Amino acid sequence: MRKLAILLALLTPAPILACEICGGMARRVSLAQEFEQAQVVVYGHIANPKLDLQTSKGTTEFHFDKIVKDDPAFPKQKMVVLSRYLPILDPKETPHFAMFYRLPAKTLEPYTGRQLSSPAVLDFVGKLLAERKKDPLDGLMFAAEHLDDADANIAEEAFLAFAQANDKLVVKAAKSLAPAKVRKLLKTPDLEPEKLSMYAYMLGSCGTDEDADYLRLLLKSATPKHYKAYEGILAGYITKKPTEGWAFSQDLLKSDKNSFLLRYAALRTMRFFYNANPEESGAQVMRGLETAIRHTDVADIAIQDLRQWKRWEHTKLIVACYDKSSHKSPIVRSSIVRYALACPMPEARSLVERVRREDPKLVQYLEEELK
Repeated sequence: MRKLAILLALLTPAPILACEICGGMARRVSLAQEFEQAQVVVYGHIANPKLDLQTSKGTTEFHFDKIVKDDPAFPKQKMVVLSRYLPILDPKETPHFAMFYRLPAKTLEPYTGRQLSSPAVLDFVGKLLAERKKDPLDGLMFAAEHLDDADANIAEEAFLAFAQANDKLVVKAAKSLAPAKVRKLLKTPDLEPEKLSMYAYMLGSCGTDEDADYLRLLLKSATPKHYKAYEGILAGYITKKPTEGWAFSQDLLKSDKNSFLLRYAALRTMRFFYNANPEESGAQVMRGLETAIRHTDVADIAIQDLRQWKRWEHTKLIVACYDKSSHKSPIVRSSIVRYALACPMPEARSLVERVRREDPKLVQYLEEELK
């Protein structure tokens, strides 16, 4: 069941730019994404909510406090009546919202909104996007300055900037961070696994040999709470201690006695390094994927990566696995046929023709899927 959940997650659409070591957090819609897509962003407060109990419909006044992102076509007024009921739970605390608009619009009805404690996070997002527009790395370094911001909304947006950046950019930024700050972030109480993963990688990238020892200790004594952060911890250790780190990851993949989740994390770590710099890490990653192909529970993951990267070094091994009793599950066999359909090697072509004779509907289905 665990593997099924992960496979379903792999099939779920994700942001184009997403760091491999941040897990599901990269899929969150950030305020920066909303801000960038909207034509107008207004910060304000609500008042006078009214609810019709018979129809369960209502209205709420939205008063403009500040137009944070404007458009010449947007009407200038101080208040609109929203065609929805937004309750005020505490009369002493007026709820504030950021409302997002698209133009042109027949009414001044926002397409979405977010409740915020202050407009400061909107100012941060505006500056973040401006820095990112000048240079993506500048944007990420600006976000790094606010990872420990006292405003929880700003700190969250700063982290999401890393979570939704590509692996190559994250590697570049992590090298320039202050290790003392990263160590402090790692000690945050009840730290989410995705943040633990990212901060552990950052520490390995900018820290000391003592930090590498700490990361190795986490790897060796991992508890279930570390499993979702394992790829970042391993990536940090590899970055600081390449020889020892790669050896550790290869050993992790070799034994079926190791948890599937940990071996899957090792493959995600390898994907992270390959995405960031295939020339530098390619040999180690190919070695690890060769090991993974031989183990049925992670074979399809490795084969999928090789197909997407158009790496054909392990074609003979992958084709041979099609007839192994250990690799006869539909998931693994389908991944092998997908790979063979994309691969130009003679062995792959031969397998496709054979499977086309034996199961033409499967080949037709996979061909259409790949298109």
